Amino acid sequence: MLAVLLCAAASVVRAQSVCSSDGWCWSNPLPQGNPLWSVWGSASTDVWAVGDAGTILHWDGSAWSGFPSGTTNILYSVWGTASTDVWAVGTSGTILHWDGSAWSASESGTPNYTLRGVWGSASTDVWAVGGSGTTLHWDGSMWSQTSSPNWDLSAVWGSASTDVWAVGAAGAIVHWDGGAWSLVSSGTDNSLYGVWGSASADVWAVDLRGAIVHWDGSTWSQTASSPSSGLSAVWGSASTDVWAVGQAGTILHWDGGAWPTVAASGPTNSLVGVWGSTSTDVWAVGGYGTIVHWDGSAWSAFPSGATNNLRGVWGSASTDVWAVGEGGAILHWDGNAWSGFPSGTTNPLWGVWGSASTDVWAVGWHGTILHWDGGAWSPVSSGTNADLFGVWGSASTDVWVVGEDTAGTILHWDGSAWSPVSSGINVGLFGVWGSASTDVWAVGYDGTILHWDSSGWSVSAGGTPIFLNGVWGSASTDVWAVGDDFGGDARILHWDGGAWSSVSTGTGTMSGLFAVWGSASTDVWAVGLSGTILHRQ
Repeated sequence: MLAVLLCAAASVVRAQSVCSSDGWCWSNPLPQGNPLWSVWGSASTDVWAVGDAGTILHWDGSAWSGFPSGTTNILYSVWGTASTDVWAVGTSGTILHWDGSAWSASESGTPNYTLRGVWGSASTDVWAVGGSGTTLHWDGSMWSQTSSPNWDLSAVWGSASTDVWAVGAAGAIVHWDGGAWSLVSSGTDNSLYGVWGSASADVWAVDLRGAIVHWDGSTWSQTASSPSSGLSAVWGSASTDVWAVGQAGTILHWDGGAWPTVAASGPTNSLVGVWGSTSTDVWAVGGYGTIVHWDGSAWSAFPSGATNNLRGVWGSASTDVWAVGEGGAILHWDGNAWSGFPSGTTNPLWGVWGSASTDVWAVGWHGTILHWDGGAWSPVSSGTNADLFGVWGSASTDVWVVGEDTAGTILHWDGSAWSPVSSGINVGLFGVWGSASTDVWAVGYDGTILHWDSSGWSVSAGGTPIFLNGVWGSASTDVWAVGDDFGGDARILHWDGGAWSSVSTGTGTMSGLFAVWGSASTDVWAVGLSGTILHRQ
């Protein structure tokens, strides 16, 4: 499966990386890897998708590209009346508006509540719904709060300005008749996450336990269920053409008589948003930046790439880069595309480094050490069963490996064998790099940073609540360390020759980073969870 996904990604040229203003770009997955929550468009050549960390993507009919949102808040829903009038809502009462040229913030007046759904009947009649029964209304000039039953609401849709439905927690369904919101019995106590209809007497709602309920103009009743997979969103082009998507890549289709499952090729990540311009042009989005498309005959994954957690990256040149990760994954970049290589192990690999294109080391769990000789990867005895996380050397006869057991494991390769060296600490080490044989850095748990000056290892920093997983530099005065905080968010530190300082990724990625490498100070790669690959250029 890995090789198939990589080949698919390499063969499609319509994927464009999403870049930040400070030069970090997504390289894998493409177009980016943050979870996406909602998708909507005004036409087949004007589609928006929104997600975590303020992510906003746009499809112009040929490629997905990133747009600055001005926020790092999660965006849960997007909807509009036209290509120049689009709304996105999210956490902390975030409301953004697209006027055809830029996204700008709109005051919601509800900073303490998450907004999860947005829909309207016209540019002067838009609803946003969210936590604790929040129902906001846009009249063309401002947002105002309306009174509604106190239920957390997840989605909103209507057939007209006097017929609007919002669904949410514990089976809550509320209805707007043009004058007030009222609670309507749903027939289920499962939390509902998506709602859509083709007409006032044909409305569907779905929930995370797989239930599907239907409004026929007089009552809501359960019509079907997908007990093995929860459902998150629903949309259709007509009463006989309705799609429901959900967990583990579940896709169901209503043809007017039944809800059969429809398979999608590619990743089985959860899908949480669905929309289409016609019955033959439907998009669904979800976890890890997943984007899948229906062309009228089959669902296919938009080019993404491997989504193994990647832990290590190194290269001998800009056209010869290796990345390693979970399941023994080894990927190679030739300057144009990433492709998979057999590793001979299923142990997670965490570090990779080489002295040349024909002398590359990869290390991982249970003392795993692999060597690339230019033709194949083969195992080499490490003499330990400790989990190994980082590898670096100044030459083919001077290579360091760091890891974790009861203390900070450090191994050294002298050209013929691996031998242990005392670290002097009792916490795990995850990354190692140096500018010379007398200037080597090792990083690890609790923000630990060790330095080797040829006589011994000494502590340079530590005691901060972050994991430092990887370290690399272009010179002794330009060193990068990457990792994550205890909440899993990406962290990047920089050494300028005198001190370590924190640096923002600028991409809003919520995925932890595990390794960093570059060919120069202006060409730096960082890799991490869910196939995340960032590039500083």
